[in-house]
Amino acid sequence: MTVLATRPDPTAPARVPDAETDGCQPQRVLVVDEHEVTLAGLRAVLVTTPWVESCLVASSAEAALQVARRHHPQVVLVSASLGGRTGPELCRTLKEQAPHIKVVLMSGEGRVPAALALSLGAVAALSKHMSVGAIVGVLKRVAEGARVFPKGMTPTPAFQLSRRESDVLQHLAAGLSNPEMATVLNLSRHTVKQHTSAVYRKLGVRNRAEAASRAQELGLLAWGAGSREQRRAG
Repeated sequence: MTVLATRPDPTAPARVPDAETDGCQPQRVLVVDEHEVTLAGLRAVLVTTPWVESCLVASSAEAALQVARRHHPQVVLVSASLGGRTGPELCRTLKEQAPHIKVVLMSGEGRVPAALALSLGAVAALSKHMSVGAIVGVLKRVAEGARVFPKGMTPTPAFQLSRRESDVLQHLAAGLSNPEMATVLNLSRHTVKQHTSAVYRKLGVRNRAEAASRAQELGLLAWGAGSREQRRAG
């Protein structure tokens, strides 16, 4: 686990807003990624960016939560593929513990669907394959109060699943039965059935197979997830 914090030199002259800040208030930014090279690259750019007051980095979800509690970042960029506790789970935890934080979800495997990002509490989604300059640009827009999602991925109300519906969808796609989901999620079978029906309705499908297929098409499944049937077929 690695935690690094880069802060401005207290003896250095105070930063003065310029054309690059466009009035954006100084922000504390936390970057969470399992790859040291990615952390180093983003940190190197962010610490020289006028609107960034300080750049903090963490290589695990546990470290990120510790840094967030200690330094109170305003913007957090989270990799979706963290080891251990996943990026999506970290997004949820951050929003539950510190609702004021603006979370940006970053995926290394294609686009992050707006519906999924929003259901996790994120206000923006981007690809790790974007240029560093483009990523910093998204973070600045988020700091200014914007929501930023890939072109053509603007969320529609029908696909905004609740947290429980999203949980049920993940387990459903993994092949769990209603009784198994009830046990894992600590819910009654009746409640699981209600959530499952809501998922079917929102996705416009009639059964589990269609729901898993549709969710895969929309990118609503957690990264790396796959059903038992899909794994057997592979």
